[in-house]
Amino acid sequence: MIEPLIALLVLVLIVGIVVWLVLWLISEIPMPEPFGRIARILVIIIAVLIILARALPLIGISAL
Repeated sequence: MIEPLIALLVLVLIVGIVVWLVLWLISEIPMPEPFGRIARILVIIIAVLIILARALPLIGISAL
C-alpha cells in the first residue's frame, strides 16, 4: 500500500513543477487578459484531472 502512495506523491510533485513552469511561461507571454486567464484555468484543470485519474484507483474507484 505504501508504494502506490509514494508513486502518487512523486506524480503530484512532478505535475506541480510542470504546472508552475507552464503558468510562469503563460504569465511571461504577453496575451490579452481573457485568453491568459483561460489558459491558466485550463492548465490547472488538466493538472487536477491527471492527479485524480491516478488517485481514484487507490481508493477503489476505477477511472475508466
